[in-house]
Amino acid sequence: MKQIKKPKEEELNYWQPASDMFSALMLILMLIILLLCLYLVRIPDNDQLDPWYGDDAGGGGYPTPTMVILYADDGGGGGDDDGGFSPVPTYEVTPTITPTMTPTPTPDDPGSGGGAGGGTGGGGGDGEGPGDDPDMGKKSAVYVMLVDAETDRTIKEANVEFELYGENHALQILNTYYPERFSYRFYETTEAGTFFFPEKLMLGSYELHELTEAEGYDSSANIPFLLNDTYDWEDPFVVRVPVMPSKNTIRVQMVDMENGSKISGGSFDVVAAENIVTADGTLRCRMGQIVDEIVCDETGFGESGELYLGAYTLHEREIPQYYAGILEDIDVKVVKKTNIQPAPLSVPSQRMRIRFSLGDELYPETGIAGAQFEILSGLGEPVQVTTNANGKFVLDEVEKGTTYRIRQTSAVGNYRITLPEHLVAVDALGYMDGEPETTVEATNRLLRVQIGVTDEFSDIQIPGLNLALYSDRNELVYTWTSSGNTMSIDSLEPGSYYLIKSGDKENRYDIRIRDTAEIQTINLRDSYIVHYLIYAAILVLAVVLLTLLIVGIVRKRRKKNNSVSANQT
Repeated sequence: MKQIKKPKEEELNYWQPASDMFSALMLILMLIILLLCLYLVRIPDNDQLDPWYGDDAGGGGYPTPTMVILYADDGGGGGDDDGGFSPVPTYEVTPTITPTMTPTPTPDDPGSGGGAGGGTGGGGGDGEGPGDDPDMGKKSAVYVMLVDAETDRTIKEANVEFELYGENHALQILNTYYPERFSYRFYETTEAGTFFFPEKLMLGSYELHELTEAEGYDSSANIPFLLNDTYDWEDPFVVRVPVMPSKNTIRVQMVDMENGSKISGGSFDVVAAENIVTADGTLRCRMGQIVDEIVCDETGFGESGELYLGAYTLHEREIPQYYAGILEDIDVKVVKKTNIQPAPLSVPSQRMRIRFSLGDELYPETGIAGAQFEILSGLGEPVQVTTNANGKFVLDEVEKGTTYRIRQTSAVGNYRITLPEHLVAVDALGYMDGEPETTVEATNRLLRVQIGVTDEFSDIQIPGLNLALYSDRNELVYTWTSSGNTMSIDSLEPGSYYLIKSGDKENRYDIRIRDTAEIQTINLRDSYIVHYLIYAAILVLAVVLLTLLIVGIVRKRRKKNNSVSANQT
């Protein structure tokens, strides 16, 4: 029988259980660490997002900035020079930011690792953990506000564009990485007149350059700012960009309405035609408010001070001497300055004039030259004037608020003054019956008398009569011999007269001259039968002579015919 050997007893290992227990504890610890890491890198909710991506209406954040995209991601990843970006045509876009944007790291958050540095002036995103980016903690969030330089109030206007420059005037291109990577060269204000730079800026010196102007404002000078401390999105570094509201002047030139010559003197009140409100919401002046005065110099040129842009009216305050006032206010628009200085606004004024015309009462279109007049106004010595060849004169140095008395001092020839004085009232604005000039038409009367002697059997004027005209005081006034036409006399005064024919004072003809402009025709009737008898005798004699001549000629022809007939026989 085969003998079975008894197995040798093995040594007992006391360390194995301890090792197995330690391995189990390590696995449990690693699992805990893994769960902790997963907890720390969880996707944040809306409250954990950067404040400038929040809801401006109710989330307490800032409006989403509108930027201009310069580069788009070509999928190359981060790089040293181009950062994996390829240039594409510049276009405007308002990025839609979703709640999955990587939040700003906190001291308890190791971060998810941001992107690498971009192109010129660019940098990594804001999601870097302090262990991944050595510059973390040396960046600041920057918030830009466009403000009125006079009121320091925010100018709420969108799309005002800026550029950012760093040291050595290097253009700064900033980047965002969610939902895709973009680079920004230009930065635009939102409707609130503000914007955040899309990523935090490294500490250092910067300069903000305005590219476009806000409506109604001038361009700002470059705004330098120094980042020497770190600021987070909740409490950013604020850069205020003060811009001056645009202003301009109103320039006027007063000229004569007729000849365009420059007028000295005069002034205007500048009145706001509307409420003048700048884009920061500040009421600069109310409608109807006098905001300035324009005083014209000796050449008629005047200029206001600097005025806010808007609609104004010019109300004439002081009227130039000898010119009528401007009744309606002048509308003007103050617009933004340009490189070209526009010509001043021409303000035509009409000179006041009193035109005087003297004519014949019977023929008004016939001017009477050489008549003497005296002008009295109470402003000094009377002025003497004389009508010209057309019977006219003009007063062109007329003062406002004055009544002028135009008095005729002498008439011409046998003309008689019908109305010795004429009044012209000038109001305070220089208007006469609502017009800046007026015409006074006056006439002189001439007594026109035509005297003739006609036959009592016809209207034929009897020639060859010696006539004499006497006044009612038996004074000889005029003598003449009739010529077959009436005698015109214009030197008579109204009154009674009598006419003597052929020196026969026993038979006189009484006449009366009336004070009227119409022609007065006086015809005396006289028997003139002798003339008719002479005319009849001459006519009869002419007929007899003609008859005898005809009879003689006929008899002579008959004798001649009879002689010819006898000879032939």
